[in-house]
Amino acid sequence: MKKILLSFLILAIAGYGTKLQAQCNIIQTNVAVQVVAGPTPLSGNRCQYTINTQFDMTSNAGFKYLFFHSWLPADYPATPIFDCTQSNAQDPGTSAQLGTAVDQVGKSFLDYGFINVPAGAVVGIPQVLTFATTYPHDGTVVLTSGTSATRTLQADGTYHFIITGLVIIVNTGPTCSSSLAVKTDIWGTNAAAPDPKAQCYICATSTFINDPTIFGLKNCNLPRQYNINISTVDPVVKNITYKVYLDANANGTLETGGPDILAFTSGTIPISAPGGPTPDTYISGLVSVDFPYATTAPFKDYNYIVLIEGATLTNSVVYLIPSPGCSSLPVNITSFTAARNHSNVMLKWETNWEQNNRGFAIERNTNGTWQEMAFVSSQASGGNSSDLLSYQYVDVNNNKGISQYRIRQVDFDNKSKYTEIRTVRGEAQIGKVIVYPNPSMDGKVNVVFEDASVIREVSLTDMSGRMLKQWKAISSNNLTIENLVPGMYTLRIVVPETGDQTVEKIVVNKR
Repeated sequence: MKKILLSFLILAIAGYGTKLQAQCNIIQTNVAVQVVAGPTPLSGNRCQYTINTQFDMTSNAGFKYLFFHSWLPADYPATPIFDCTQSNAQDPGTSAQLGTAVDQVGKSFLDYGFINVPAGAVVGIPQVLTFATTYPHDGTVVLTSGTSATRTLQADGTYHFIITGLVIIVNTGPTCSSSLAVKTDIWGTNAAAPDPKAQCYICATSTFINDPTIFGLKNCNLPRQYNINISTVDPVVKNITYKVYLDANANGTLETGGPDILAFTSGTIPISAPGGPTPDTYISGLVSVDFPYATTAPFKDYNYIVLIEGATLTNSVVYLIPSPGCSSLPVNITSFTAARNHSNVMLKWETNWEQNNRGFAIERNTNGTWQEMAFVSSQASGGNSSDLLSYQYVDVNNNKGISQYRIRQVDFDNKSKYTEIRTVRGEAQIGKVIVYPNPSMDGKVNVVFEDASVIREVSLTDMSGRMLKQWKAISSNNLTIENLVPGMYTLRIVVPETGDQTVEKIVVNKR
């Protein structure tokens, strides 16, 4: 099973096996990690993940800085940042241990922290934390920022941290399905100096993340039901429980203290890796949450958030089960790509959940009309599966112009749902980027990148050089730009990994 453990992160935060400094108080507990997106394979044996994490922390009052550094165990520095046999204030890390890029091989893959941590707090009132953009001890270290971060003082005197939207790139080797262990250093200081010493620190905290792994689906019938699979790569039996919460504020993040609503708590469940003691993977089957949550508005329409806990787990795991909506089909297509090879176009797609699925119609548009080119039957037995299934189809296409592809998923009741559109260049078209129509008569243009699977950054400027739009981390091979007023524009495409740049001019005429 994929064990997206990217936890790396912060999670590392886990306080298991932690070494504490005598005059400091920095303890982390109740760590939970949620994989929001990924793993997404990148070139160069790298994988990208987006995660949310939360944890409780006891620390010195008055911290001004708080930082986290995470490595793969093999990359943990031979000469650590801190001598954890001592209790004196020490210098923080440098690029020698942390590197100068977020994805530098052999260095930490996650470095982030907070500056100007608020002084004082009121129980139950969240405080917004400010991500550091520059590492105070070495400005060449590149820091990661998330979408948001808060801490809330709890009645027991600990702070509860919630951090969302951390994007992480890890050099995991040739496959993104590899399990990841993590070692993390954490440090803080009360000093407000531009380059403070670390007064409190924890060294080489170990954690193993996203184990167990969860996959689930919520259906549309009344009463509402869910089906989840829980698996582990550990051959030793783990005794776990899971809780189902209603995402009352629809933010996709678990907030157990409110407003999220606890709707179901399981009994103890033993799981182990395939080949270990039985049972191995847990499959819930269709389960309804407690009354009135499965049948009564507004509860029945909330998304479900699953929390897995257990005394033998290094940290808890959070998983969001979004409601598919009653017009959607219970088939989850996790990826879809189209790439030209001379007169052939290779289409590939994967699913990790299929229910009542008859198969996939391949549709192509070359002259303004969509045509069905083939039908690929579902690999799932009876149209139902919770395993990762891979599909491909080769379309013979010697069209000299742009072609568009989409997949129409069809269930046994002939209900259907379309994927996003993928675009490929014509067989004779050359160049790394194609913009069409150019000139544009309606303020809309389509951009087709070369088929190579790389991450791109795109920017659009007007003739005065004013930045109009930016797109970060584009991994698909096409982009649509709309609502352009008449004029001339410059489109710049950069591949950060190689520094390769392409510049195209776009003309929009008056309608």
